[in-house]
Amino acid sequence: MIGAGPVPTPVLQIHASRKCNLACGHCYSHSGPSVVDGLDVGLVCQLIDDAAAMGYRAVAFSGGEPLIYPGLQQALRRAKALGLKTSVTTNGTLLDAPRLEALRDLIGLLAVSLDGPPALHNEIRGSSSAFDRLITGIEILRSTGIKFGFIHTLTRTSWEHLVWLADFAHDNGASLFQIHPLELFGRAEQEMQTQTMTEEVLARAYLLSFALMAKYKGRMTVQLDLLHREQALRSPASVYAGDCWEGADRASDQLGVIVLEPDGSVVPLAYGFSRRFVICDINKDRFADAWPRYARTDYPEFRRLCRAAFDKIASSAMPQLFNWHDFIVRESLT
Repeated sequence: MIGAGPVPTPVLQIHASRKCNLACGHCYSHSGPSVVDGLDVGLVCQLIDDAAAMGYRAVAFSGGEPLIYPGLQQALRRAKALGLKTSVTTNGTLLDAPRLEALRDLIGLLAVSLDGPPALHNEIRGSSSAFDRLITGIEILRSTGIKFGFIHTLTRTSWEHLVWLADFAHDNGASLFQIHPLELFGRAEQEMQTQTMTEEVLARAYLLSFALMAKYKGRMTVQLDLLHREQALRSPASVYAGDCWEGADRASDQLGVIVLEPDGSVVPLAYGFSRRFVICDINKDRFADAWPRYARTDYPEFRRLCRAAFDKIASSAMPQLFNWHDFIVRESLT
């Protein structure tokens, strides 16, 4: 299971571009082949420098499709040189030998998106060849020795395939199978309204995940990105509503996750967070320079948002299971 607040390894998530070779139905960022954007890699590396100096110990690259971001290798090298853990999330269609060989010593974990059995995967990816290309890529990936896992976007349809998905992940040599509930942002808001989870579906996925954890204990980590209401109530700090954050000095002690979006904005916790809470725009300001002001003026407002969200969690109307990051992003936008 995943927690929501204090994290073992404070992480900088980087979405340097929305350029992608696919236009997936569940995409939270409207990424696709027609997008023309991308942050200057020098600015990205500068943010990595600042984040490392302020206590962040991991960098996670996503997109768009990060394997086509021109600055990926340079940014990964900077992170590795600073002793940071590195991970990259990919759609799995571009895993060829030259690309993987170039990245072999730079990636600590490669997370490959997997949406279901072949027909369902191809439908969501909008490509009749997506699954076959993923299979080919995984065979090459295994030969490189790069540690990898699969990440699955859970929908009202796909929960029935969780056992198949976990078996597929394990049988193909994955060290991680991560289940992440669908979030209705970006393209998903337009194309996948009917695929959001009911409380019943979330409960079934929750129980299935425990069975899969037991089945693969010691062989593959199974992670479900859901928070149980009782867990939040027992530990307010898990949703930034406790007092353990008071008096902290470094940015990483006050925000376990910061996110760089493709326009240069650095926001708390999750992609899509309200621009009211932007820490800085790396096109204009350095994170290290912006943080002291943010900590004095805007961070207290962020904490008030989290405390108000906690009050909602404590209400009897709140579902027992929920995606914390989806919930707090929506709260920030109201």
